[in-house]
Order: sequence, then C-alpha cells, then structure tokens
Amino acid sequence: MYWYSSLLITFTSLFLQVRAILGEGIDCPSICTCRLNRLSETAINRFVRKNGEPIIGEFGSSENNEVLYDEKQDMPEFLDSHENPIIRSAICILQTETSPLELFEALPETTESLTLIQGYESGNKTFKVSTLAKFPKLVTLELLGASLINHTSNSHLICEVDTPLPDLKYLNLEKVLIRNSKQQIVNFLKEISEEDQTFEYVQRINDDHQLTMLQKGVTQEEVIPYELFKQQRETNGDATLFIGFKSLILLRIAGCELNIHWEMFDRLSNLEYLILEKNNLKFIPAFTFYGTPNLKYLSLAHNKLLDIQITDLAGLLELEVLDLSYNNFTQLSELSFPPFPKLKLANFANNPISVIFPNTFEVMNTTNSLIIGSDYMKLTLITNSLSGLNMLEKLTINNLELRLLKRDMFNGLPNLLELIMNGNITEIEYDAFLEVNKIEKLHLSNCQLETLSMDSFIGLKKLLYLDLSNNNLQNLPPGVFDQLTSIKELYLNGNKLQQLPLRIFSKLHAKLIRLNDNPWECSCAMSDWKPMIINKVKVKVLKKCDYSADKGIECSEKDPYEFKYIYENKVAPKCVKPIQFLNWNLFHAMRRILQCPDYKPKLRKSHVTVDTQTGTTEILVSTTESFKSNYKKRKMLLRKRLLKRKQYLKKINTSEDNNISLKQKLTVNKSIDEEISNNINII
Repeated sequence: MYWYSSLLITFTSLFLQVRAILGEGIDCPSICTCRLNRLSETAINRFVRKNGEPIIGEFGSSENNEVLYDEKQDMPEFLDSHENPIIRSAICILQTETSPLELFEALPETTESLTLIQGYESGNKTFKVSTLAKFPKLVTLELLGASLINHTSNSHLICEVDTPLPDLKYLNLEKVLIRNSKQQIVNFLKEISEEDQTFEYVQRINDDHQLTMLQKGVTQEEVIPYELFKQQRETNGDATLFIGFKSLILLRIAGCELNIHWEMFDRLSNLEYLILEKNNLKFIPAFTFYGTPNLKYLSLAHNKLLDIQITDLAGLLELEVLDLSYNNFTQLSELSFPPFPKLKLANFANNPISVIFPNTFEVMNTTNSLIIGSDYMKLTLITNSLSGLNMLEKLTINNLELRLLKRDMFNGLPNLLELIMNGNITEIEYDAFLEVNKIEKLHLSNCQLETLSMDSFIGLKKLLYLDLSNNNLQNLPPGVFDQLTSIKELYLNGNKLQQLPLRIFSKLHAKLIRLNDNPWECSCAMSDWKPMIINKVKVKVLKKCDYSADKGIECSEKDPYEFKYIYENKVAPKCVKPIQFLNWNLFHAMRRILQCPDYKPKLRKSHVTVDTQTGTTEILVSTTESFKSNYKKRKMLLRKRLLKRKQYLKKINTSEDNNISLKQKLTVNKSIDEEISNNINII
C-alpha cells in the first residue's frame, strides 16, 4: 500500500499545481476553449519558419507520378527555442449574440494567448485595443475576421488601435478592419522628433563615388514646420498604427487592405517576422522598413506591386528570407535591390517577369535558394543573368523559354546542388551541366524535352535524382546514363518512349526507375529490366520505434518520418504494341507470352509473421518453392483465360454488327487482360 499512497500524494500535488496555474474558481466561457500549452504549440506558430519555402508534397504514395525527394522539411518553430514556456491560451468564436467586451470580462485575467475568430454572418464586431489591458501577461494575439475588407458584407471584425501593447510579442491580423485613433497619433508625436525625419542611405558604387539617396519629399532645402508636420500626421490615417508595440517579434497583416507608410514600423527594433500579404499593395514607400533593423523574414506576397526600387527595401541588413511572389513585377535589374549580406532565400515566383538583366543578383552573394518565373509569362535568361550567386545551392526556374540549354547559362554557380526547371527546353547541349557538376538533384519535368545527346549529363557523377518525366522524349541515345554512377532515382514516366537501347540501365545501381505511361513496344529486348526496381514507388512513412531497450529515447527525433521504396504493380510499364499485348503488364508478357529466355526476374522473398500469443505462422508472399509447386495449376488457369480471350476476339471479328467500334474491341481486350492479370500472381 505504500506505493499507492505515494502515487496518490504525487497526483494530488500535481493537481494542486495545475489548479494554481489555471487559477482557482475561474471558468472558461462556453464559446471559448481554454487550455495550457507550450508557446511553440500556439496557432500563430504556423507563420514562424526557418526558411520561407512552402512545405511541398503530402505524406503517402507517389503512384500518381508524384516525385518525393529524400530531404528533411523545415517544420515551423519559434525563434526562441530555448525559451518555450507553458502559457494559458484561449480560442473564442465571436457569434451573432457575442459582445467582445462581455467576452473579455468573462475570460481569466491570466490569459497569455488570445485568438478571436469571427463567425460567418455574425454582424460587425468592434472593440478597442485598450480593452485588452485586462490581460497584462498577453503574449500572442490573433484576430481572424470572416469577410474580406473590400467585400460587400455587414460582417466585419473592427479593431481600433487606441493604445499600444508594449509587451505583446506575436500579433496576427487577418481580414480585420484596422482603425487608428487620435490617441495613437499623440503617442507617435510624443516619441518622434524633427531630426528623426530625415535620414540618408549611402551605397558605395566604387572607390571614387558614393550614391546618396534621401527620403522622398525631404531635402536639405525643404524644412517642414512642426505644426504642419503634426497636421500631416493627423490626416495620415494608419501611419502610426504600431507605434509603441516595442516587443513585437512577429507581425502579420493579411487581407486587411492596409496602406503602408514608413512611419508604421518605426522603432520596432525587436521585429523579426513581418508578413504583409493580400493587402492589394501597389507600391512600397522608400525606407519603409528602415525602423526594423533586425528583420529576418519579410513577405510581401500576393499583392499588386508593380516595381521594386533600391530604396524600397533599404536597411534590411539582417534579412534572411524575402518573399515577393505573386505580384506584378515585369523585370528585375541591378537597381532593384540594396545589399542583403545575410539573405538565404529569395522568392520571386509568379511575377510576370519576362527577362532578368545581367548582374541583377550581385547583391545576393550569400543567397542559397532562389525561385523565379511564373506560370503565365515565359521567362528568358541572358548571359550573366544569374551571375553573383556564388553561394547558391538551390535554383528553381519556372516557365523558362529556351530552345537549347547551354553551358554558359550556369556560369557563376559553383555550389549548386539542386536545379528545378520547367517550360520549353527542347534540347540539352552535350556539356550543359559541366559548370554545375556538384548537382545532386536535377528536375527537368514538363520541359517539352525532345532530344538528349549521349553526353547530356556528362560530369554529373554526384547526381542522386534525375527527373525527366512528362516530356516529349521518343528515343534515348546509348550510354546516356552511364556516367550517373551515384543515381538513386530515375524518372522517365510520361514520355513517348517505345523502345530503349540494350542494357541502358546496366551501369546504374538505382533503387527506383519509373517507366510507366510510355507507349512501349514490348519485346525480349527488355529482358534486362528489373521489375523489383521499375515497379516501385517512394512513400513517406512514420519511423518505427522500439521502446523495449531505451524506452523510446531515440524516437524523439525532430523528423519522425522516413522514405521507403515499396513494390507497386500499378506503376508497371504497359504494352501498346504489338496490338495483341495492348495494356498488358510488360513483365507478364515477357514471362508468359513471349517466354523470353533471358528474362529471369527475382521472385519476392517471403515475409513470415509469427503471432507471439498463439504461435501461428502466416506467409504473406509466396516463396520460390510455393511458386513451383503451384506452377501447373497456374498454367492451367492461364490456358483457360487465353481460350476465353480467343473466343471473344473471334466473336467480335466475325460479327455482322457493324456498330462494334474499335474502341469497344479494345475495351473487351483490356477487361479480359486485366482479369487474367488479377488471377495470375506473377511478377
């Protein structure tokens, strides 16, 4: 009974601690969910990532020609990984009858994370920031409206900023109508002084000349009286919204139709994440982000920006991620960007950029990932378009218009490890990749490729993944893959290949080769193809963990997933010619019909499972011995199916009904072939 008493005492102690943390006698409103969780487990954590790239792909099979690559995805995590305390969070739904003021009164004062979600067609909900003063420990705040601000609706979430929240660290405003107040303007005028209004940005062009730029509208000759300046600030609606929010680490404003001004983010020295998406921004005032010297992540995606100039992003010397995707830029040049000494990722995807001028990226010599090109505008690269990217490791180019891929296109990219391209590239020159011979992953899917030379991939001895799927390849030259001694995965599915040179895969030690969705002309020349490599898909699964030895200590890894290659008969190449083999599995045809003497596939090994409780054994897959013992039975079944097929064909060919189309004949053939394949368990 001693252990029972100890356990009861421990449980009681924990209960009292939790009760003390939550606060005795405090109830959570019925429209809210209140709980304790880690700071990193709050909903706003989804916007905090190490890099700005979206998480690509879903967990599961790649049987639909999806290509999954063996790499760890950077999952979201908070900036202060060492300080991840347990906080009190509340998530509330604002319904039609809900009053925000009454809701705040009902919430516990110890709330540290607050999320307000407006219900659909719940009417206008208005509250002032000063009413949140009840929560002195508030760390994160999320306001999620129900309707777009420019949408004709009577349901809007309206937030009036009448006082700063100096201790707030994470703020997310989505589809919220943000209103400034005169009190915030007064707060701004108290903090700012006349000498703060003019600052200069100096960029060194060479040793003899410096280019000096002053803030727009402010020159040495123009001196604005303080009263006039005060009057201008008062009429400038939302320019001073966030003055006094000094502790902000993350600020997200999305779908709020916000007009930005350079004063808006002034003195936010702790801000590291700034996301201004879907606000219909058409331009950026000069030196807008000069007051955020420690900014690491800036997203202006999904706006309507027409141009970007060197002064617009000036002062972001700590910036690591820049996302300008889904805007209306038509060109980039060397006058577009100021220096970014720490930039890691630059995303310019889905802008109507038709040309990139030389030396555009000279100020990004530390960038290791670049995304350019759009789905609706063809992109042309000229000589030295990519010069200056000496540290680049990953390059993504969408909708590239280039008839011949040449070697000089990749000049100045000595550290490139992954190259992703799509568009219109009909031919690859024999030495196209010699300048980037460190590449490990080469994605050339959907490039309209028609021709490869025997030396197209010369020098790529470190290549692990090669994706040539969904192109127009009709033939491959002999030995085209001979130098790819490190290749693990090769994708040739979705082309127009009918035959391949003999022993084209003989020097490869790949784990997966995809050949499906090609019009194959089946013959014994394909006898060296290995079904245990060609009939496989790549899946991402949870890692198995053994708790018996170390109680799962090694299971607490950051990435709990792993990649596996699984046999899948659905991706086997199918015959198109000869016509009698239409839609037959190639390996079935070689083994049973063609009876190719050189085709000797390895049978799958048996997987035996033992039930530890009953001691029974179950064989999941037939072994070689069981296959041989059932050979006569399978042969007899096959003969019956073939006889049935011949009878159907004879009936169709001798039929007097002229309405039987070729399509119907092929459908009958296909159904019988599938019936045979389903009843014959061979590889």
